[in-house]
Amino acid sequence: MRASKTNAAPVRRKPVPWRSASGFLAIVGMAFAVAKREALAGLGNIARGKRVRGWNMLCRAASRHGDYYRRWAASAEPDLIKAWCGVGGSSAPVLAPCCIIIGAPDDSAAALRSANSLRLAFGKNCVILTCGVAVPGCVPIDDEGAGTLRQVFLTKDRAGSTPAWIIPVRAGDGISPLASAVIGAAVQKSADASVLFWDSDQIIAGGRSDPWIKGEWDVWHYLARDSLSGACAISGKAVDMLPAEILDVEISLQSVATALMLLVAGGVPHDPVHIPMVLSHAAVADGFVSQDQWRQIVGNCWSEPIEFSQDPARSRFLDPQPPAPVSWPSVSIIVPTRDKAHLLRACVAGLDLLDYPGRTELVIVDNGSAEADALSLVEELEQSGRAIVLRDDGPFNFSALNNRAVARSSGDVLCLLNNDVEATDGQWLASLVRFALRSDIGAVGPTLTYPDGTIQHAGVAIGIGDAAGHVSRHAMPGMHEHLAWHGALRSVSAVTAACLVVRREAYMNVGGLDADAFAVAFNDVDFCLKLQAAGLRNLYVPSVSLIHHESVSRGSDYAPANLLRFNGELSRFQARWRSAEWRDPHYSPLFSRSSEQCLLTF
Repeated sequence: MRASKTNAAPVRRKPVPWRSASGFLAIVGMAFAVAKREALAGLGNIARGKRVRGWNMLCRAASRHGDYYRRWAASAEPDLIKAWCGVGGSSAPVLAPCCIIIGAPDDSAAALRSANSLRLAFGKNCVILTCGVAVPGCVPIDDEGAGTLRQVFLTKDRAGSTPAWIIPVRAGDGISPLASAVIGAAVQKSADASVLFWDSDQIIAGGRSDPWIKGEWDVWHYLARDSLSGACAISGKAVDMLPAEILDVEISLQSVATALMLLVAGGVPHDPVHIPMVLSHAAVADGFVSQDQWRQIVGNCWSEPIEFSQDPARSRFLDPQPPAPVSWPSVSIIVPTRDKAHLLRACVAGLDLLDYPGRTELVIVDNGSAEADALSLVEELEQSGRAIVLRDDGPFNFSALNNRAVARSSGDVLCLLNNDVEATDGQWLASLVRFALRSDIGAVGPTLTYPDGTIQHAGVAIGIGDAAGHVSRHAMPGMHEHLAWHGALRSVSAVTAACLVVRREAYMNVGGLDADAFAVAFNDVDFCLKLQAAGLRNLYVPSVSLIHHESVSRGSDYAPANLLRFNGELSRFQARWRSAEWRDPHYSPLFSRSSEQCLLTF
């Protein structure tokens, strides 16, 4: 008698990586328009069951289409907004803030566009003030067209009380018609917030373009570029905390940016809260204030000294850094190696360029080299006194090798460095040490590029591929997608141990690298997450760049001989950190979790 299948357990299929059928069709159409061969290959992978790989191929091809962002805004963004607002979210006004349009006397047409956008978003009960420009239906600050921050921020609303929320807008800029529902939901989720901020883009040729996708509040990212002004709402209660002398100044774009900085530099009890949605639409590419003005505001208002440098390749961001220490700490540079003498030789040649003001020592851990030229090079470095050499002929265990070297080293600061990393200048170590010395910072890492110039490391985000991934891998430095996400100083969940600088004290406090659980893969990410769990911030410093010949010395994790080991480490990492459910605060939920290329979620 044939067995019945009625009670058989249903076969569970993994969810598809696209959000909707319309999103899938949009991506396929754009992919075929710009790269037919890649699109066919992507569909072929999907047909063979490799859905994530195939979908990522389609999305990478589609991202080169001229209408990629506009199509995302039309087809995917509304559903993302509804999901973020929760069940029942809609575009009906639920918030009536006091909006302030700041412009010059000849900006009346631009100010009118802003006013119309605000009315559409917040409804007729919204109070719209104008400063420096007259707009029908709006309330001028005074007859001369000038005013102070006190007049604006403390203007009574229609009910006769100080407004609960104030939104400053540059004349010409617009706001999403869904902003009221989104900001209202954020107020409900973060009742104690003093400042709310969100993502923005630019209107070009009548359409939305050039998005600036942000992570959650990040003080270093804020110092690199004003991420609040022009895309924020300020609590009326927070305004009351500002000293009178701050408010008694003429209102301008610069004075608003200054007041916001003084608020977050110590005037409010809570950090600004990020709304991960694109709600502001700028009329011009420039920020609320110029870079020179922002540098001046930071210098005058920030609570501690900050120095700046700037690379023209990342012209949209400044490069803030802590001042040089009075006394530079000693640094131990730790380099595990096995054979591949040409890699170690290039690595050491790069270290010879170092112009570091303090004492350094090089600790090389030779993990069973057998090739004659490698053995000769290591012996030469040891005999000449250029390096301390430790020898370990056991199986490759990156964590154990580094932990052993740390125990043998003497530096106050540690620099873990792969033998396949090349430095091309002498300033990189000092730049990273400046940050690592701060008591609130854990691991610090630079940009690492492949030999072809594309990005290998620009910070690590947790949750990509349900584990962890390198943000913007294979992007070209200097590209401005998402306002150069990869080119801005910012906090990250992790940096790679291919080049990682950390205070010895912090390294030891969290137990170093876990040699038992993560011999080869995920040891650096696990280490950084332990630092983060201890209350420290990990930092990506894009102004420092080195060349990385990734995994040349040990091969790929996906090679058949390494795959079993890698899968075990992956399982342990996912179990320890629940990375499949992890919401990385430094990586926008608008980006796909299935790709490292910062592709928008369709």
